[in-house]
Amino acid sequence: MERNEEALSPLDGISVNINKRHAFVHERVLEYIVRETNQAGGVIFNKKEMASWLGCCPRSLDRAVHRLREQGLVESQPQFMPNGAQGGNRYRATEVGKKHAETWRRLAGTV
Repeated sequence: MERNEEALSPLDGISVNINKRHAFVHERVLEYIVRETNQAGGVIFNKKEMASWLGCCPRSLDRAVHRLREQGLVESQPQFMPNGAQGGNRYRATEVGKKHAETWRRLAGTV
């Protein structure tokens, strides 16, 4: 059976266009993190898989996440496996990040 990547994407409902232009990677990532923060308190994601869903390379995703953290829109907390090894980070949107994402969603016409 063929896997349908589109159906499995966690980005369903995340803006592709904002104000008649293609949404930047950091805008889409923030919108996703905000949604997951509101629903589950935060999110851990596989960067390689997320980059594939976004249609960018993992390095572009790293830069986007770094930018969001530097701007105070997203906070991250390292997660550790039972054997003590560090796993992925858990990301959570800040209140400022939530406001930014809401503005972008309004401009995209998805609110």
